[in-house]
Amino acid sequence: MISLASLVATFVAGLASFLAPCSVPLLPAYLSAVSGAAAADLADHTRRRDFRGRLLAGSLLYVAGFTTVFILLGIGAAGIGHSVRQAERAVEIVGGVLLVVFGLIVCGVLRLPILERVRGLSLPDRLRNRGVAGAYLVGVVFGIGWTPCVGPYLGAAFVLAASSAHVASGAVLLAAYSIGLGLPFVVIALLYASLPNLPRRLSGLSGPLTRVGGILTVALGVLLLSGWYTHLTSYLAQISTPS
Repeated sequence: MISLASLVATFVAGLASFLAPCSVPLLPAYLSAVSGAAAADLADHTRRRDFRGRLLAGSLLYVAGFTTVFILLGIGAAGIGHSVRQAERAVEIVGGVLLVVFGLIVCGVLRLPILERVRGLSLPDRLRNRGVAGAYLVGVVFGIGWTPCVGPYLGAAFVLAASSAHVASGAVLLAAYSIGLGLPFVVIALLYASLPNLPRRLSGLSGPLTRVGGILTVALGVLLLSGWYTHLTSYLAQISTPS
């Protein structure tokens, strides 16, 4: 059974991934890739509105692409958790340690060079020039070649999926993560025609919000390590179930 706490945690991890300092500055490039509009066209306020429909359609297909990848990975993570279900407490401890490490990396307390390298998504010209028609494949490529600096949040979602030890639960949890990541992208695509400076404004918020996300990730790891996460999910299930 999926707990409300796990769903909220994975959804918030998706939101935090979207707001990561390495993701927000790339928004205009991604919007251009999935809509087929040149960056110069999207920068021109007189022409931007003409691409609103393409921006929306492309962003929805793009989100569907990486959601497909993440759900499949969530099923795999849950399958691994299920195969070692007899060592459920050990899985929680290992997962808790990983979450604490991920959170400290996000907060800047720990440093891993591999997670500090911002790698742009390199798309083949044939795919980049297809616009809306290739947006789903762009999302799939994005999901496979995920930018390293948001890896801790995706890793947190995988830890929760593995802890669930149910394939269906893993799929639903990674779907919640994908919605948290994809919903803001779709909203930005809708608003970009009217608010082209929105990505720049979000960049100013990404630093503080990232640190808050890191602290929450550490707290979630501590809950798993201490065993209180299970108690919390059980309590929330009790109060949310009609008597």
